[in-house]
Amino acid sequence: MVVSVETKIPDALLELIDDPAVTDICLSSGRTLVDSGSGLKTAEKLALTESELSMLAKDLIELGGRRLDQANPFADVSLPGGLRVHAVLKSACTDSTLLSIRLHSTNPMTLESLLNGGFATSAQSELIQEIAGSRQSFLISGATGTGKTTLLRAMLQEKDERVIAVEDVSELFGANIICLQTKPKNIEGQGEITLEDLVRQALRMRPDRICIGEVRGEELVPMLQALNTGHRGATTLHANSLEQVPERLLSIAAQQQINETTLSRLVASAFDWVIALSVEQGARRISGIGKFEVSNDKLLVVSQLRSRKLQLA
Repeated sequence: MVVSVETKIPDALLELIDDPAVTDICLSSGRTLVDSGSGLKTAEKLALTESELSMLAKDLIELGGRRLDQANPFADVSLPGGLRVHAVLKSACTDSTLLSIRLHSTNPMTLESLLNGGFATSAQSELIQEIAGSRQSFLISGATGTGKTTLLRAMLQEKDERVIAVEDVSELFGANIICLQTKPKNIEGQGEITLEDLVRQALRMRPDRICIGEVRGEELVPMLQALNTGHRGATTLHANSLEQVPERLLSIAAQQQINETTLSRLVASAFDWVIALSVEQGARRISGIGKFEVSNDKLLVVSQLRSRKLQLA
């Protein structure tokens, strides 16, 4: 971690950040919760006042090149040392400043070490390595904190591909990964750069693979169009299981006025694989691996390990 960042962080918080077991730190006025791999637990040694927390949140967001104030009470930034910081300033929507810090190792795990660490069964490991080595397109789903970004980063670095990564806050990094980050509007309401904008620019950068850190809105359409015109891709999606992936995609598509028939065919053609992650008894694991299929104009996921169809009602 660089000195300029250290000077903005209390010693007790620095100790948590430097702990290799810690993955998440959540702060509110008078309370700190820490996840060391077995869920969020109270950290008794760190309790900041509202004034201290507000100042810390503003300083960290400023270090990331963005602003946090009453006109813009929400912000996300990436900081040196593998920190992703999300802040909500005390305002009409919350009676306390809220600070969420996600910690990524500056020496990320290789795919082999990740899979051998209890993340997958032997059958799942074999299939994941095959997917990563095949240069096929894939989607990783899971709830918050299940390891989607960790697995995505490890898989992207298995091949010497030119990967253009598009994110709201940069979390993907590697020798073969070029990162593009969105930009919010300035104080005059100008200068916004969206994920959709960056996906279109990425197409002109001679990518071997286009990666969107997380799909959740308007960027879905240009991404699917790109993957249906010869580009390889990878992304993550918030969904709790293989069964919920079609429903989640349909809900996003509905916001973009895309009907189910069109979406189903675009998704099935764009992605070769779907990988679902979960947390079981505090441990992150692969819970399923499947492929998209279209049956009667409905999007299905066919499990490749259980050989049975999963369709939402």
